[in-house]
Amino acid sequence: MRIRSRVLGGTALVLALALSGCSGSSDAGGSGDEGVSEEAQAIVDAAKQEIDSYKEVPSSDDLGEPIDVSSLKGETIFSIPIDARNEFYQESEPAMAKIAEKAGVKYTTFPADGTQTSYQQGFAQAIAQDASVILLNGPLPETLEPQIKEATEAGIPVVPLHLSDSEEEPLEATPYEAFAPFNLGARLSTLYAVQDLKGEPVKALVIEVSSTGPSDGMVKTIEDVLANEAPEGSEISEKINSQVSDWSTEVQGAVQSALLKDPEINAVIPIYDSIALFAIPGIQQAEGDRNIGVYSFNGTTSVLGILDDGVMRVNVAENPDWVSYVNLDTAFRAMLDSGPSDKASGPVRVIDKSNLSELGDPPVAGKGFGDEYQGAFLAMWGIEE
Repeated sequence: MRIRSRVLGGTALVLALALSGCSGSSDAGGSGDEGVSEEAQAIVDAAKQEIDSYKEVPSSDDLGEPIDVSSLKGETIFSIPIDARNEFYQESEPAMAKIAEKAGVKYTTFPADGTQTSYQQGFAQAIAQDASVILLNGPLPETLEPQIKEATEAGIPVVPLHLSDSEEEPLEATPYEAFAPFNLGARLSTLYAVQDLKGEPVKALVIEVSSTGPSDGMVKTIEDVLANEAPEGSEISEKINSQVSDWSTEVQGAVQSALLKDPEINAVIPIYDSIALFAIPGIQQAEGDRNIGVYSFNGTTSVLGILDDGVMRVNVAENPDWVSYVNLDTAFRAMLDSGPSDKASGPVRVIDKSNLSELGDPPVAGKGFGDEYQGAFLAMWGIEE
């Protein structure tokens, strides 16, 4: 099993000290406050500089080596999401189906419900239907080794999607994998809390999801940023571990209890933004007048929609449509056996009140990431628009 805790390195603290004579302003209230030490101010300025560099529209240049997908017409992609009811998958699965249709490829989504049994049933159905590729859209491949072996022996490649950080290597059993910038998302979410608190030590409540592959690496990234690139005294004060199927019943009460127990907590960092929908009511019930921000990663449309409400401060957003193109590109390459791409990850864009309007009112899934990437992918596959 690979280690899922590689952390993106950073030199922000060194940069911060170099910038100690500089000043800036945060969208959440600015910097340069009286009573903040020069060292703490430099750290805040460095965090802001890195945050600002990710607020621009990502480039769609150099998406990978060209491939010809014309021979794939009539073949079938079979996707098993971690929980088909989750909003992220309700957006991304139809998006992938539309992209597959452009290539003349059939697309089937199995209605997985977050349980291991449903994933196993999905494999059985995919193999019985002689699918051309199985997309493992969330479930951990390490927990489905017998099913992956059976599919591989049947000539069906298995492609994990969006569950490992972009700095990791694929498993031997699944050489094609579409990655995601999970650790970068955790890093930028935490740096935004550093910026937002303007030199005050960050005392974070972190909500992790141990049953998902990126969780350990994201939590380690948050720990490292707080230890090395945040004001002295910053730390993870409390952790809540809640699995996907339990968010709606656990998170609100757990957050409320944690905040009542520890009045020093001043930031809530759920590793995935959908958790925020359940965390925010817990914050409001515990301390309605307490200035606690939520900082997270993913770009789920409903969560982007509450950035104007005050508690949700930042969403380090992926574009679910762009992610879908990356996923399909990886699937096509597996079906063609053309070799994995080293570009198998989508970009992120930091979204807060300063650039939220670029996503529409209300926010629209996929908007705010430019309009060039779709045509660039199609051209790379030899598909005419």
